[in-house]
Amino acid sequence: MNQSVGIIVVFLMGQLLTGVCLAGAASKEEGKTFYSSVPTAYMDDPRRAEWQKPEKVVDHLLIKQGDIIADIGAGTGFFTMLFAQRVGKNGMVYAVDVDENMVQYVEKRAKKEGLNNVKTILATPNEPLLPKSSMDVIFICDTYLFFENREQYLARLRDSLKNDGHLAIVSFNMKAEIPGAPPSHKMIPRERTIQEAEKAGFALEAEYFFLPYQDFLVFGKR
Repeated sequence: MNQSVGIIVVFLMGQLLTGVCLAGAASKEEGKTFYSSVPTAYMDDPRRAEWQKPEKVVDHLLIKQGDIIADIGAGTGFFTMLFAQRVGKNGMVYAVDVDENMVQYVEKRAKKEGLNNVKTILATPNEPLLPKSSMDVIFICDTYLFFENREQYLARLRDSLKNDGHLAIVSFNMKAEIPGAPPSHKMIPRERTIQEAEKAGFALEAEYFFLPYQDFLVFGKR
């Protein structure tokens, strides 16, 4: 295995473990052990931008100055910090994670980067602990497949959205063949994601196809 592939593998393992923790499939102690042994720099490897295309993703969410965003399964804050820059000083980004190490990391990172509009939430596996009817955008990236009770969790997220708010789900698709991607039998097909979101009170409003390894779905409230 060459060095670049090795770094991608370690990075994706970190992202996927964050999702496992979010779904309650890994204990807090296991999370601490893992994160203490893997440098967070690997989790934010700049080469992720080549396939994740974060700027383009955020552009398609039409985020405005003053918006309130929730980043579910924020991890090291890869998207959180970008959201915070886009919403400006009058906006707010809630970085939600169940791993205390990640929550602390994001707090330190936001302070270091001078971003005073980031609020962390140490959530529980089944409750994001977001304020009701307050979010303009709720964003889930690569952690949806780890939710144990997805419809119920989505219903709670719906309660936290404003009436004109949007839920964005970015998840590995069935064609993802990069090292570290979950096996196909673990992935959630886009059709099932749409069905579960509809049962939770959402309607698909947009779908984008520029991500090579991921589905990108945007929902509104019904």
